[in-house]
Amino acid sequence: MTQKAGQGARRQDGDGLAEITARFARPLRSFFRKRTRNEQEADDLVQEVFCRLAAREQPGAMDNAEAYIFQMAANLLRDRARRYATRTAADRAMEAGGASSFEEISPERVLLGKQRLALLERVLGELPERTRVIFLLHRFEELKYAEIAGRLEISVSSVEKHMMEAMRQIKTRFERDEDR
Repeated sequence: MTQKAGQGARRQDGDGLAEITARFARPLRSFFRKRTRNEQEADDLVQEVFCRLAAREQPGAMDNAEAYIFQMAANLLRDRARRYATRTAADRAMEAGGASSFEEISPERVLLGKQRLALLERVLGELPERTRVIFLLHRFEELKYAEIAGRLEISVSSVEKHMMEAMRQIKTRFERDEDR
């Protein structure tokens, strides 16, 4: 691709994002305001939606932009609720456990956690790309198998098989690592 063609494609994508922003900024703000009841948080969430869209390769090339954007917005709200619930539970646990809960985290435990995380990263890096993507979408993005299947245009059965393979490989590596 020539430099001019590349710039034209980027300009077109930028124009597509600008068009999407103009079209959906107000409806998204309203969507978030109704659910958060906080003006500033609603604005932050709208900005997050558009940042994620800008990170897409071709933000203007969506079949059903409205459905995609509002699903992304709903996912952001779900993530926000999960973070809040986790933070609240952690706060309650800290209050119940007092200061002694910090003393239980020894340097050895921290090191073990770092080693296990590094092992998980290595195992994930060794998985076939599609298997890794499916695992990450399910475990970290918390998408259901049907949502993953729809997004990747594969069957739910295929998603299940990829997840089983990922879990098998992770389990095998962790068991092997514990035996050392």
